[in-house]
This record gives sequence, structure tokens and C-alpha cells, in this order.
Amino acid sequence: MTFNAMVLIALGVFGFVTSGSPTALIAPAVGLILLGLAIPVKKDNSVAAHIGVGLTGLTMIMFFVVGAMRGNVIIILMAVVTLIAFIFYISDFMKRKKEREENKKLE
Repeated sequence: MTFNAMVLIALGVFGFVTSGSPTALIAPAVGLILLGLAIPVKKDNSVAAHIGVGLTGLTMIMFFVVGAMRGNVIIILMAVVTLIAFIFYISDFMKRKKEREENKKLE
């Protein structure tokens, strides 16, 4: 979650500096929220993890739509990085669920 947050913050600030558009600050705002959620997620807080995954999914869709409409490479790059992060989050959820089920069988 931290890597995706840092990419969103860096590319969003870069987009703001180059374009001057205040909407470019949406990505850094999302990045700051994800960065804030990263600490509870590392402590196995499932609510924070689900909020982070949901926010990542919505952000990914938004970036793909806006990036395609504007043809902006920076937004599409943020969308691709967010998609990769989203895939990692879902695979981690699946791995943890499988581990919990295996632990229940052993008990």
C-alpha cells in the first residue's frame, strides 16, 4: 500500500506542477489516505485493509476512465500502478483466507 501511495503522491504533485490544475491534487490526496491506512494494515487491521482495497479499486477505475478520456500518460501510469497494487491486495486477501482455513482444519 505504501509504494502505491508514494507513486500517487509523486506523480500527482508532478502533474500539478506541470499543469497547474487543482484536480491533479486528487491523486496525492488519495495517496495520503492510503499512506495513513498502511500503518493499521501492517498491524493486521482488516477494516483498514478493506477500506484501502476499496479506495484503491475506485481510484484505479477513475484513473483509467479519466486517463483514457484525456489521453494523459501520467494518469494512465498511475492507473497501471494502482491496478498492480490492487491485484497484490486481492491475492494477499486470498492467501490469508486460505491460511485461516488451513489453521481451522488443524484445530
